[in-house]
Amino acid sequence: MKLRSYFYAILCALAVVTSMTSCSDDDEENDEWKAGSKVDLPRYRAFVLCEGQFGANNSHLFFYNPTAKTVMQDDIYSLQNGQGLGDTANDMIKYDGDIYIVVNNSRLLLRLNGSGVEQARYADFSVLGEPRNMVAVDGKLYVTCYGGYVARFDAKSLALEASVQVDANPEQIVEMGDSLYCVNSGYGSGHTLSAISIKKFDVATSVETLSNPYGIQKSNGRLYISAYGADYSNPVGVYDINTNKTTQIGNAGRVLASGDKLYMIQSTSEDWVSYDKEYKVYDAVTGKVSEWKLSSLPGEMQEGAAVPYFMTINPIDGSLYIGMTDYYSSGTIYYFDANDNYQGNFTVPGVNPNSMIFLAK
Repeated sequence: MKLRSYFYAILCALAVVTSMTSCSDDDEENDEWKAGSKVDLPRYRAFVLCEGQFGANNSHLFFYNPTAKTVMQDDIYSLQNGQGLGDTANDMIKYDGDIYIVVNNSRLLLRLNGSGVEQARYADFSVLGEPRNMVAVDGKLYVTCYGGYVARFDAKSLALEASVQVDANPEQIVEMGDSLYCVNSGYGSGHTLSAISIKKFDVATSVETLSNPYGIQKSNGRLYISAYGADYSNPVGVYDINTNKTTQIGNAGRVLASGDKLYMIQSTSEDWVSYDKEYKVYDAVTGKVSEWKLSSLPGEMQEGAAVPYFMTINPIDGSLYIGMTDYYSSGTIYYFDANDNYQGNFTVPGVNPNSMIFLAK
């Protein structure tokens, strides 16, 4: 990820110039994210979402200080709002300074401000089905719902505006060009990808893709599909929007698209207790797969009971974060610098950490 390191060095230089031209009035306006907060949080901050275990009502949101490398042990959502997050929080994104969370089994869509204070919620998913994943585009929030719909909400009020029917059990969703793309797992029996015009938002078209797909990511004009597969071999493919064909490029339980690369981690086990992890990277320019060389990789990231549950890049400094889980105890998050050098790890007191976001204003 050398290119990533160079890119963020440029961003840092631009940030210095920007900070020199800011004024006190702007700083006061940018402090709106603190409104209603019961906790003094730094401007540069991060949040980790733990989905918990299905039916256990143990989803949690934790604050992480990326400067001090420390995590608050108390659930920041509970501290700020005086209640629990709910059951099985599947997804979290940031948009326009706010935090959005979907809580699948509790059937909730939440908008929080930049300090975790709830601003709005939507809870009437009786027709749409449980919310699953989301993407924000031009003031709208598009949410996949397990009843077979993609629903459009106003991003501020969370008022439901419209919905489009897709195939059964839509999962992850992305925006590319003028369209939304989501994969449909069919709860194990699905094998389609649906496309919806953002402007019209009236009908979806579906095409065949990998079996039992759950993930879709975009980068540099390409779409990558992740699936469990009919045999749970975790196939990964590149989808061509011109031919509507998906070409398998490897097998991985978790992937991360960045630039022209797709970073992949595959976990395999003979006893379903201890897992061996294999790290690969796909180069979309050359079409080749090679070893992903993460330096000083801890032993537990190579074998053991825990498996990768999410990967993300901190857009502020280019660092890489990989969350690991054993599905029943507190998750551990490992972080690397922009050159893929291991820096350390921290534990979050929640099960199944599935997403992480970074904010700096």
